[in-house]
Amino acid sequence: MMKKRSIVLSILLAALAIAVHAQDYTVISSLNSKNKDPNFKQHQADFQKNNIAITSRRPYEMKIYQYTVTEKFDVLSLAARTALRIDTVVTLNGISNLLLSKEHPLHDENGEELYPIYNIAGRDFYFILDGKFSPTERAYLYDPGLTLPLTKSVLTSPFGMRVSPISGKWLMHKGIDMAAPTGTEIHACKGGTVVSAIAMDYTYGNYVILDHGKGMTSLYGHMSKILVNKGDRVSAGQVIGLVGSTGLSTGPHLHFEIKLNGELQDPQKYIQVK
Repeated sequence: MMKKRSIVLSILLAALAIAVHAQDYTVISSLNSKNKDPNFKQHQADFQKNNIAITSRRPYEMKIYQYTVTEKFDVLSLAARTALRIDTVVTLNGISNLLLSKEHPLHDENGEELYPIYNIAGRDFYFILDGKFSPTERAYLYDPGLTLPLTKSVLTSPFGMRVSPISGKWLMHKGIDMAAPTGTEIHACKGGTVVSAIAMDYTYGNYVILDHGKGMTSLYGHMSKILVNKGDRVSAGQVIGLVGSTGLSTGPHLHFEIKLNGELQDPQKYIQVK
């Protein structure tokens, strides 16, 4: 939930973003429809005017409004209250580290800009008319409640293709590796159900898989000790095991994976490990 945070509202449908603080923008005092705030009414009118203009391929006007959150809005309800797309609210305010999908190239084959650029808070941003987050990024927005599985760790191997430290071959690394001392507590990144608690697997050693619902699962590998059983219900942050170096491992660390609807995801889209 957001409280006492300066939120910038754009009448555009989508835009790249930055968090904006004190600027000379029109200030909205309340988003309550029963409150006769003329600036909020003007924002809604400008939004409708631009929406019609863009739909009919006529010129639109760039205008920024500022609102300091005083109610317990989450991002979804804030976007709904202002009639803005969630992609716009999130990016324009730097609410998360998500970026617009790479499906939107910014330049043509000659290097020319494909989208108009606007200067907001001293930085240039593209207005991508059809810009939106990927399905994975949108799923994160609708269900962002992931916490770090280790309170302190060092990222030793990111998600993606790499030279395997075991075989020396160029292989896909299905998760991220987080180095920490043997015995360090491993926490559930989110509440869910233990669907696997496997001892001494050849690859993952002692590992646990949690089902978080809505198609999301997380895997915790190379544990020295498993502290949950299959079928257990766990809460976010609950200790489910201890860091170890079991299975195919070169030292004590946690191998952490996330899947969404069976597809591997880069865990660093959901948690930030340095």
